[in-house]
Amino acid sequence: MAIETWDSPYIVIWLCLGVLVTVLTYGMRGYNGKISGISAVVYGLLIMILSALDGAALGQYMYDKTEKYNFLGSIGMTLGLSGPLLISGLILFLFYQNRVVKHSDEIVLRDGNLEISESYLLGEITWLMFLGLLALGIGAGHIVMALVGDREGLLIASTVLIPLIVAIWLITQYRKWMFKYIVWVLRRKGLLQVVDDESRSKDTEYCK
Repeated sequence: MAIETWDSPYIVIWLCLGVLVTVLTYGMRGYNGKISGISAVVYGLLIMILSALDGAALGQYMYDKTEKYNFLGSIGMTLGLSGPLLISGLILFLFYQNRVVKHSDEIVLRDGNLEISESYLLGEITWLMFLGLLALGIGAGHIVMALVGDREGLLIASTVLIPLIVAIWLITQYRKWMFKYIVWVLRRKGLLQVVDDESRSKDTEYCK
């Protein structure tokens, strides 16, 4: 493994706590609209670096030297890397949802199309979820590869790609699900801003 001396679970715990503190700080500042472009980059890089170190540490901790194929190590590295990224994205999504509820004018349904104001908080969610799902797909492929072992064949080889294909499909879908949920929340609270320019233009022509 990459970091052979990191075989303590306490390192994994401290790294996860570091990610959590960073995400909560970022979320609170993003909720209050106090995030600048530079600080967003710094927070994002810190989350990704801590997640990468966590993947290496958990993979090393779960590594089984007696096994020819590193099955447990692959599981540890996959969970250690993708887990903090995905959980961070979900936590930031909760902050973003609460911000949109507070500032409902940031999402407007205009003529059936969703108009979304630019947000560093939303950008970070998109990036973290993308990286987390991609890491999960690649890591799951390595896990399948460890399970397959020395077996050969087209069918066996294709099973390694299945997790990556599923991850890519999820990447293309999660934003749609996310905004469907936010629109549902806003509509339920009576906060959804709906603008129908076509009806407004027709009313204007009628008045003339």
